[in-house]
Amino acid sequence: MESIITKLQNELPNAKILITSPNPVANGKTENSLGLNYLEYIKASEQVIKTNKWSYLNSKEEIEKKLSKKNMRLADILTNDNIHPNDQGHYIWFEVLQEYIKLKK
Repeated sequence: MESIITKLQNELPNAKILITSPNPVANGKTENSLGLNYLEYIKASEQVIKTNKWSYLNSKEEIEKKLSKKNMRLADILTNDNIHPNDQGHYIWFEVLQEYIKLKK
């Protein structure tokens, strides 16, 4: 993550970079190539982001809040693989991003 963001900052010095958490998934117990499950990965990523003082949005939490307000389940916004957002999931993700950007203006 650090090398990617550093490269972006160096090559696009005027760009505003916002890092977002991965979208919520139905099975968060599967480990990635680093040996971290979904929540462990988010926490480890957040630590690196905070250390480097990068802009960050925990979109996972914000999406979950929206689902709760709309009385929806996570399954309602995921495709059959239970990982990727469906059209409705992408729209909710868009709403979260839009609200964040409006607040930061």
